[in-house]
Amino acid sequence: MNKLRFIFALYSAKAILVIMRLLGRNASHFPGEIAIKICPDFLKQLKKPETLIAVTGTNGKTTVSNLLTSILKINGYKVTNNGFGSNIREGVATTLLEYTNLACRPKNKLAVLEVDERSSVHIFPYMKPDYLVCNNIMRDSLKRNAHTEFITFIINKALPAETKVILNADDIICSSLGPDNHDRIYFGLDIDKPEGNVKQHVKDMVYCPKCGGKLEADYIRYNHIGRMHCCSCDFASPQPDYLVTGLDRDNETFTVSHGGKEETYHLINDNIVNVYNFCGVVAVLTELGLSSEEISKGLAQAKIVKTRYDRLKSGNMNITMQLSKGQNPIACTRCFSYAAGCPGDEKQVIIIIDDKEDNSGNSESVCWLYECDYSYLNDPSIKRIIFAGPRCKDHYLRAQMAGVNKDIIKITDSFTGGVDLLDPDYLDDIYVLYDPYIIKEAMEVKEQLIELGKRSM
Repeated sequence: MNKLRFIFALYSAKAILVIMRLLGRNASHFPGEIAIKICPDFLKQLKKPETLIAVTGTNGKTTVSNLLTSILKINGYKVTNNGFGSNIREGVATTLLEYTNLACRPKNKLAVLEVDERSSVHIFPYMKPDYLVCNNIMRDSLKRNAHTEFITFIINKALPAETKVILNADDIICSSLGPDNHDRIYFGLDIDKPEGNVKQHVKDMVYCPKCGGKLEADYIRYNHIGRMHCCSCDFASPQPDYLVTGLDRDNETFTVSHGGKEETYHLINDNIVNVYNFCGVVAVLTELGLSSEEISKGLAQAKIVKTRYDRLKSGNMNITMQLSKGQNPIACTRCFSYAAGCPGDEKQVIIIIDDKEDNSGNSESVCWLYECDYSYLNDPSIKRIIFAGPRCKDHYLRAQMAGVNKDIIKITDSFTGGVDLLDPDYLDDIYVLYDPYIIKEAMEVKEQLIELGKRSM
């Protein structure tokens, strides 16, 4: 009876998937939801690909997952991936059934699946990953992810001990995942080290998780990302197996040291957050068995999805589109820092970081703004800042508290109204930072900027 229920769930969900695609609807979640409602242990019964790579963590899941998939495909692998779908249980179910044939067998031998941290407890018990890569664990939306201790507890509770874990050695929280997993690989960076320990506005790890003593930082890049050790016991950041030892921004390359050898690869983006992403990708692919030549070939052709990062030129205007995860203070802080630190002395920044869903008949907490470091926007290279969207006044207030000059700030409650507020004297470098829930509006702003660039030639 249970087998019949599974088969009925599979074919019903497949039919729904086909119908939704024919209607032009997003079919990344609902078919899997129906399958699980019909057959609660659907994921358990579904036959899996031979090799499963799971990608989780607070920031960078989609970038890493999509890059892994892209590089594998460039090298001839057939890959099951939820790059355009949901990363929770129902979305993973939809992806797997989409790549399951009518004989109930997986079409591909390899799967790269992005897995939401909280959903790992609903996924890993039914499909044990052979590899788990995690780039970071840090504070995220309070309403979704609570705090880092909660997230690590959830992942550790679900993570099979036989999974090979590939972890960021420079994240003292992330690197402690899977304490029962003996097959451990670490990656990290040995470049762009801060000269001193600049006090961080927010830090997610202060005390030693082993003895409760005070952690001392050798250096900190941002938040708690860097190298640390405990003053009272032997707890410390682990030594990386894969280490970025060189970064050539002019020639767009980065060098990874592993096993006594150094390999140089194409640098898709020089944001330090993405350098961690790329190093993690190299580590996973190497552990999977790809050669450095195959990885190099893939990175030379791969790109970050343009809805997450895009840089283009229109007329004399340089336009940078950067996804900035709203209600995630660390992600937003890094985007502010990136825009401020990029070359150029006359920049303008349009900030559309607003959760549209929370503005629809709901009460939204804006406390996360006060964990986000707006002081990076107080940079002399930034000549104008435009906060766009219904929460523009909240952003304006927070920027004022961070000491940003109010004379360079403009606000509009329209998501797409920021272009009209640009200063015509500074149209060389425009940065647009936008929330994942308003990509459509951000792309409209992008088109407005392209037209403005053409007119300003």
